[in-house]
Amino acid sequence: MKTKILAFLIIVFAINFVKAQDNSSDSVKNYSLQELKDYAVKHNYQIKNSELEIKRSKALKWETTAIGLPQVNGAVQYQNFPDIPTQLMPDFISPAIYGVNTNAFGLTPLAPYEEGKKMPVQFGSKHNADWNVSVSQIIFSGEYIIALKASKIFLELSKKAKEKTIVSVKENLEKTYYLILIAQESISALDSMNTGLSKLLLENEKLLDAGFMEATDVEQVKLNKKQTENSLISLQKTKDILYKLLKFQVGIDNEKEIKITGSIDDIIEEMERENIFAEEISYNQNIDYELVQVQESLASLSLKREKTKTLPSVVGFYSYKKQSMRDSLDFFSDDADWYPTSVWGIKLTIPIFSSGQRYAKIKQAQFELEKKTNLRLQTEQALQLEIDQTKTDFINNINTVKNTSEQRHLAKKIYNNSYKKFKIGTEQSFVLSQKQMQYYRSLTEYYKSLSNLIDKYISLKRLSNKL
Repeated sequence: MKTKILAFLIIVFAINFVKAQDNSSDSVKNYSLQELKDYAVKHNYQIKNSELEIKRSKALKWETTAIGLPQVNGAVQYQNFPDIPTQLMPDFISPAIYGVNTNAFGLTPLAPYEEGKKMPVQFGSKHNADWNVSVSQIIFSGEYIIALKASKIFLELSKKAKEKTIVSVKENLEKTYYLILIAQESISALDSMNTGLSKLLLENEKLLDAGFMEATDVEQVKLNKKQTENSLISLQKTKDILYKLLKFQVGIDNEKEIKITGSIDDIIEEMERENIFAEEISYNQNIDYELVQVQESLASLSLKREKTKTLPSVVGFYSYKKQSMRDSLDFFSDDADWYPTSVWGIKLTIPIFSSGQRYAKIKQAQFELEKKTNLRLQTEQALQLEIDQTKTDFINNINTVKNTSEQRHLAKKIYNNSYKKFKIGTEQSFVLSQKQMQYYRSLTEYYKSLSNLIDKYISLKRLSNKL
């Protein structure tokens, strides 16, 4: 029985241990470059705002469309006059009374009649209520037709702006992704160098204690090791900052731990496979060019809209109204009378003279269209120049990377040989220090040239719409 209980406890412990390992592994999420891009498209804040802008443009399009559809409005009104307005009217009653008394009865008034006398009269009721329903419909409006077309193009502009945002986000996060890989590879190379220096320092300290090595040589190794450690600390901090930047670009909470998969060799293989610099890249594929094209279309419609303001517009309307006037607040009693009023008609508005205001607006819209056309032409030339320049820089960077890679391997070989000689006492410490710094500089130049190459390659992918 004790054996069974012990076996059961061991099994439970093993299961919990495996689950704990799984949970700890799940706490750090691994992402490939494509997974980061897919995640960013759904969670990046700029892309989210671009999607909201598209929804706003759709609502604006419907708002514009609804202007040309029937408009129905209703209103209910109640008015109370504590003091009914008083008006003065010519006194036509007193002359009649005076005339009848004098002519019919021969009576002479005690007070003479005043000529031009007016009497105060109150018209209306204390309580007034009415309700009405009105309907209007645009029959013809050139401005409305153009505005409807412009709302569709504005929606297209919002969609293009979202594409531009996605391209920009992907480009930036891909650059950050490869910078992290370069930083990690640099850390690995320096860490290997630091490990070798630690072993060497330990051996040299033993030789110093035994009297077979000078203190200066040991101090030089300590100095070299310290410089390497400082470089490692700096690179590690850079990598941490790059990870934070990557999470910000993708839309991942900064508190979450992530790791990226892949290596520098992956993008080198991709470059060789794609051979993108040999392709013919046209500026027509670029999202920036598509954006300026849409802006030019909007400017063209804006000019047409100003021109249509010189055309007549026709609107139909109908209104039905009922009102009631009471001296007491009893509008809903059975004997309350409601008096109807209805009207329908067609209104024709003809622009005649605006003192040159409409003409000035047309000229402004025309100049704006010319500016957008110039911007499109400028963008064509700028993009073509960028394509040609980026291709040239990419080819030059390929050669630079090859040269710095060879220098890196050669410097490493020289450093290793110097390291071996120093261990056996046939080379001085300052020579080893020089070889170490030479190797370190060659690593720096190699990763710098590799970073430039990757930057140009990503730019080519953006220009060819392949991000």
